[in-house]
Amino acid sequence: MNSEFYSVSRIEEGVAVIEFPDGTFNEVPFSLLPDDVKEGNILVKNDEGIFIHDFKTEEERKKRLLSLQNDIFG
Repeated sequence: MNSEFYSVSRIEEGVAVIEFPDGTFNEVPFSLLPDDVKEGNILVKNDEGIFIHDFKTEEERKKRLLSLQNDIFG
């Protein structure tokens, strides 16, 4: 499986705006994404090039952000 991460930035009419590993943002049609995709999801491409959720990385990022918030705001 590919280790490059794609972050769902926002959802718009019929597309998701996704941040690609190189930092660019591109619109991706819902038809190419998991059915339950939402803002903030972390995706990877499987060996066939299909976007799938990466729940482990998503959870790790949430924990890291929460830790940073706690460090800043106490």
